[in-house]
Amino acid sequence: MNIYLQICAVLVLIGLAVAPASAWEADEYPIGFWYGPPPEANTLDTWRIAKEANFTFCGPRGGYSVEDNPKMLGFCQQVGLKAMVTDGRISWEMTAGDDWQKTVAEVVADYGAHPALFGYYLQDEPNYRLFAPLGEVSAEFLKQDPKHLPYVNLFPTYASVEQLGTPTYWDHLDCFLRLTKPAVLSYDHYCLMKDGSTRPDYFENLALIREAGLRYDTPPWNIILSLPHFGYRDPTDAEMRWQVYTSLAYGMKGILYFTYWTALEWEAQNEIAIVDSKGKPGRLYPIVQQLNAEMRTLGKTLLRLRSTGVFHTGEIPQGCARLGGDAIVQVPQDVPLLVGFFRDADGADYAMIANRDFSAATEFEASFLPHVTAVHQLSATGGEEEVLPLVDHKLKLTLAAGDGRLLRLATDFDYPEPPKTLADLNFQFDGAGDLEGWEGFNSLTDPNVGAGHLTATFAGPDPFLSRSFLRVPADRYTKVRVRMKLASGSGTAQFFWTTGPEPSFADDKYLNFPVACDGEYHEYDLPVGRHSKWRGQTIRAIRLDPVTGGAERGSKVELDWVIGE
Repeated sequence: MNIYLQICAVLVLIGLAVAPASAWEADEYPIGFWYGPPPEANTLDTWRIAKEANFTFCGPRGGYSVEDNPKMLGFCQQVGLKAMVTDGRISWEMTAGDDWQKTVAEVVADYGAHPALFGYYLQDEPNYRLFAPLGEVSAEFLKQDPKHLPYVNLFPTYASVEQLGTPTYWDHLDCFLRLTKPAVLSYDHYCLMKDGSTRPDYFENLALIREAGLRYDTPPWNIILSLPHFGYRDPTDAEMRWQVYTSLAYGMKGILYFTYWTALEWEAQNEIAIVDSKGKPGRLYPIVQQLNAEMRTLGKTLLRLRSTGVFHTGEIPQGCARLGGDAIVQVPQDVPLLVGFFRDADGADYAMIANRDFSAATEFEASFLPHVTAVHQLSATGGEEEVLPLVDHKLKLTLAAGDGRLLRLATDFDYPEPPKTLADLNFQFDGAGDLEGWEGFNSLTDPNVGAGHLTATFAGPDPFLSRSFLRVPADRYTKVRVRMKLASGSGTAQFFWTTGPEPSFADDKYLNFPVACDGEYHEYDLPVGRHSKWRGQTIRAIRLDPVTGGAERGSKVELDWVIGE
């Protein structure tokens, strides 16, 4: 075993000692930000501006003291906002002390009872070696204060192996979820580059986070770009919309922005976030305000949905899947779209269709499988549902650049019930449409029951039909009677059966019998009781071959009854 595997095994054992994460749940769709107002801007007006942008909580911000945090919480309470506290006493290193749980208790005592508290900031972008101690800290916070989130955020896919501490990004996610047992799976990915390009692994990162979150039943969160810095460009309104709706289509259960506040050094380079260095709303403030309002509305539905699949059309991004023909919703394969599928606890189907092009609007035709009876669009502004008109299971949709639509799909499908297990052979075919459990139609098409008989059309050289789910007691019948009509064929039919010891149809359990192919009904008596493999056996299934070698294609067999005597 190499040293990496030895270390991993040890840390897994340590992680197993960490108590499972409590079932922390968001009471509304979480919309927050990184790098909020500095301590000197910790005022009621500052937090009112943040609240008016439709955020539900404010995220991590360094520099706040134990005195600053309660003041912040008080202002947030006044404006109807929640806050995540950053406190210097909280660290993965605290677990090295003997009584570190007392420190957690002190932090909880300082903030836990405040109605504006959202959670506790633990760590940003930890290396693998910090996963186990962070798991201990997270578990202790959840033990002492299960109503508030202990928060850790992860690296994106473009982090190096040295940053991750694992050989692959998937391994990084898997180890984090096993060892830390976080209440949410948060990560950041900034893909909009100043040279006009987009990181090729943006959607792959979404896909990996989604899959990991589903596997460990942990809500996934995404942090998106709202500040031009380093090599990242200033997002357009459409690019902001694109970041939000692609995240929602991938099933993200929370969205944060990096950043809300603008640092002086960024502002000196004319790099402005959602508000400037004095807290004045910048260019992005109105679009963020609008997007947050839409997320708060749609989030009431999205929070209770489970992502069941995500697919693309157009040029397929790295690490992603193309929309297949079995999908309940079909869109043009040459249009760059993203389709996320969801289901609620009652089994209702939803789909979010997003325009993957943030430079242009698109109009297209969406089609739906026949069992979709109605399509309801959920308004992103008011939350009400609008029934969209379906014509031949199709409708026209228009999406603005980067925009998305959430649809609820009403469906109706009659799943066939398994045949009833019968102890008698008495098939009269008196119920219209009721095949009475006969199935396995081979070289026979269009089986139907009507006018008191079963009809099927010959379509190949080896026609037969069968009826399983039988438990006919041994020696109940000594013969089987068949009444049927044939218009063509070889003049010979066959009757097979199976038993408990021999559950397959075979050439040692059958009878040949002559049939008339004259287009008239005839009755046939089959002396099954004379056969050594019928006598003394419980019959489990029967099979009728109306003619051997087939009949004229398109001609029919009409079966009036099959009964035992």
